[in-house]
Amino acid sequence: MIPGIGRFVGFLAPLFLLGGLLAALPVVLHLTRRRREPIAFPSFLLLGATSAAARWKRRRFRNIPLLILRCLAILLLASAFAQPRIEAEGAGAFAAAPLDLAVLVDRSLSMGVEGRMEEALRTAGEELDQLGRDDRAVIVAFADRAEALTELTGDLATLRQALSELAAGEGGTRFPSALGLSGRLLPETPGRRREAVLFSDLQRSGFEAGRPESSLPAGVGLRVRRIGSAPPPNASILEVRLTAVGREEIAVTAEVRFAPSPAVPERTATMQLLLSGRVAERRSVELIGDRAITVQFAPVLRPSEPLAAEVRLEADALSGDDGFRFVIHPETAIRLVDFGGPQFVYVREALAVSVEPAFLLEQAPARGEAALRQALRGTQVALVRDPGALDAGAARALSQFVSEGGGLVMAMGPRRGTGAAASAFPDLLPAASAGFVDREPAGRLADLSIRHPIFEPFVGEGALPLADTAFFRYRALPAGRPGVEILAYFDDGRPAILAAPRGAGRAFVFASSFGGEWNDLPRRPAFVPFLHRLIEVAADYREVPLAFRVGDSVDPAAAFRLAPSDGRGPSPGEPGELLLESPSGARSVLRGASALRLEQAGFFRARRPGSAEFREIAVNPPPSESDLRVLDADEVRIGAAAPPVPANEESAAAGIPPAGFPAWRLLLAGFGLLLAAEAWAANRRESGARSYTGP
Repeated sequence: MIPGIGRFVGFLAPLFLLGGLLAALPVVLHLTRRRREPIAFPSFLLLGATSAAARWKRRRFRNIPLLILRCLAILLLASAFAQPRIEAEGAGAFAAAPLDLAVLVDRSLSMGVEGRMEEALRTAGEELDQLGRDDRAVIVAFADRAEALTELTGDLATLRQALSELAAGEGGTRFPSALGLSGRLLPETPGRRREAVLFSDLQRSGFEAGRPESSLPAGVGLRVRRIGSAPPPNASILEVRLTAVGREEIAVTAEVRFAPSPAVPERTATMQLLLSGRVAERRSVELIGDRAITVQFAPVLRPSEPLAAEVRLEADALSGDDGFRFVIHPETAIRLVDFGGPQFVYVREALAVSVEPAFLLEQAPARGEAALRQALRGTQVALVRDPGALDAGAARALSQFVSEGGGLVMAMGPRRGTGAAASAFPDLLPAASAGFVDREPAGRLADLSIRHPIFEPFVGEGALPLADTAFFRYRALPAGRPGVEILAYFDDGRPAILAAPRGAGRAFVFASSFGGEWNDLPRRPAFVPFLHRLIEVAADYREVPLAFRVGDSVDPAAAFRLAPSDGRGPSPGEPGELLLESPSGARSVLRGASALRLEQAGFFRARRPGSAEFREIAVNPPPSESDLRVLDADEVRIGAAAPPVPANEESAAAGIPPAGFPAWRLLLAGFGLLLAAEAWAANRRESGARSYTGP
């Protein structure tokens, strides 16, 4: 015991004590590296100085104080790196105080590797067996979020029962959520210790950026028990994409990654494409370590109803990520009505190549209010390629359609605008007398509002592809109207694309044509994504992914693509209901605008009350769980724990002992003092040697 400080309890890094062997180095140097003193040689009588007795005399130590200083400096440096632990006074008594313990058990997908969960439960049970009579514990299970399975209790039967019901799940790993919850569950009680013990495979992805972060409150100790050995080789399906092949077929492409091990650097695997549970195609693939490969299956017919599909690999050590589920929805489409004469081939072909969403294009006459209203029923977007073809009744029907929530995409055609169309859309269309602008040489687009959603496909491409389009003719659109946004200009300063909200709808006007006779846009690669995005924004389309991830929270009606009850929106104060069936078969009822948290991988099914048709969504584990690289247990213990609690009045009131004495700092300070003393002594010796002149 060091009076006033505490008692010595060991070294944190005892291997550094081996560095003390370097203290032999000054001894060797003192024996071998010596300054030879000059010897006067007037006669052979002085050759006696070279006798054996004289040589032995020269091997004796000189400057012993300097030698001692150098040896002590090396010993102090080695001791400082070994970090001696001196327990503060009172800490020994505190170590015997009753314990409040949080047992944190990882139940993420990666714990499904064979034997890991069983090992975690066994070692957690051994931890409970070591609790004393006055100790208490709480069981916390965690994946992407943490949950307390018991209260803080000393009832071992309750604690063991909670452990026995645990199993590996399908969520991701988030250590901060578990550590933070354990700190809140362990109250500060005078005279009681607080500690958390973590049982996990210590997956690197459990912390942001793969580095431990301080997550425990001050005063809570942390111990880490790593589960499992070296990561096994693992193949996983990261993503699946759909692409259109013509008008009637869809190609399925899967991205696969293989993480090798020293024993298994590569492997051959069989992949399957399943449609409604039946194998549609098998492929053999070569998987090479740490490299993603793309596998494309043969095209399948576009389904006429929702189709549950899956791409599956052969099972390996972690089977939970060997499949990717998704749903192909045929009604993921935007319905358009095209007014004004035969369809342009460019528009028809551009809209035919989309899968998500698909564009269902119908033809309708541009004259007659009653006929046009009938054609607009069930339509999201009206496509007008020549406003000069609209009569007064058609213009009124279109204006009302947009005001009630529809979308309008209007391009200019060869006919001059009618007064009826200009009066229906006075903020967007020019008067009937407005003329055309002919350009020679061709004009270009300029000043595009690239942050607007219609230009989203081109963000990040440097020079915007649309800016290279050549325009030979366009209409002089109005500028500076209230509520109208100009999204692009021609290089002569005239508006090229106008946008305006009208009631609940959206309207866009393109000053040139989609037919190719006034510009070369339809013959450029940018035409297809530009037209698609223009229609999607006009329809207020919300993209729904092919599949979701475990841990996501979704709007059920939007995710399942369910129509409102009875085809109408629920009335105010009378929220709709949704009957839900999870992948495990459990059924529940969602009411109102309740968000749905996806806790399981598989297919969720839902329907409206009174409807016999179920809609499905697919849910897959988070891709981060496929990365089985791990952290070191000491790295997690040091990085995730809070800094030591200082010895102050608040910690004393809470029953927390003062922190241990940092002895290594004193040792380093002593090392520095010895170095200074050694340098002074060495300089004195050298100055004395230089002043020597001989007999």
